[in-house]
Amino acid sequence: MILLGVLYAGCCLAARTQVGAAYAGELQSDFRDWNWVNMLRLEFSQPLGSRLRLDIATISIARTREGRLIDDLQGFSNIEEEDTPLAPAVACVTWSRGRSQLSVGIRNVNEDYFTSSVTSFFTNSSCGLFPTVSANYPIANYPLASLGIHYVFQTERWEFQASVYNGQGYDSFTGRSSVFRFRPAADGLCGIASTAYRNHGSSYHLGGVLYGSAPCREGQTKTREVSGAIWGYAEQRVTQDLYLLVQCSVSLPENTAWCRMYAGAGVHMQIGKVQIGAFTNRALFRGIAEQAAELTCRAALSPHVSLQPALHLIGNGPALRSVALLRLGIEL
Repeated sequence: MILLGVLYAGCCLAARTQVGAAYAGELQSDFRDWNWVNMLRLEFSQPLGSRLRLDIATISIARTREGRLIDDLQGFSNIEEEDTPLAPAVACVTWSRGRSQLSVGIRNVNEDYFTSSVTSFFTNSSCGLFPTVSANYPIANYPLASLGIHYVFQTERWEFQASVYNGQGYDSFTGRSSVFRFRPAADGLCGIASTAYRNHGSSYHLGGVLYGSAPCREGQTKTREVSGAIWGYAEQRVTQDLYLLVQCSVSLPENTAWCRMYAGAGVHMQIGKVQIGAFTNRALFRGIAEQAAELTCRAALSPHVSLQPALHLIGNGPALRSVALLRLGIEL
């Protein structure tokens, strides 16, 4: 009887095991040169009882061109990074009870923040994480990860999230760049919190990050610099298939940050199996103001395959630059 019970429990766990893969292949061109970027994400989820779950995910990146096509500051592509054969993205245990959920282990901010279907629809990097955070701090932002703790409390309309990460993100399993290193004294510490209200398809978000850099010596005294940023964004549902998107973020204090301020606005529409969107933003960097615009659409070729062309216009100097891309997405 005991053996039958063990076998039955094992079969139940195996039945609830989830394995997934997501591939994005992106052909980029600035109408003078081209680049081909590939990103593969593998996922594994295994229940460890009624309230515990083990989540593991890896990321692999490959591109044909060593450098970027244009020198934009925000990043027109949210999947392009340096070649990465295999990097850990998630390796954590999650405990759930009622409306609360606590995750401990390897994680990155892209798993939990700015993850709505509207913000993730656009191909530019700023929609996924505002540059007042991603450009100012070397935190666990794609494709980097780090040890951390993430907590979520969710009701029907309200959601509160809070996270604490190692201040430096890494992309290796071993060595000095291992994601398993937790060194706040050397890498600093990063804390993030946000709250969201959702009603009738619309959502409104308010959050902030507080970053404590590694202590530095001034004479015989150790000092730790503390800075941060606050943000807010809204996704307003106008009709069943039409959304308006507004974003804003400010660094604190502004005078010491590489990216001081960011604002963006866009529209997203669903027409049958095709999504259409337009987005424009402006980011104020130290001595440089960058404006960017994106026009894109995504067609679902099947339940697992999509095709997404996009046109980007970027201005951060005397001339306006343009980049076109065609992204193939496959999810299994």
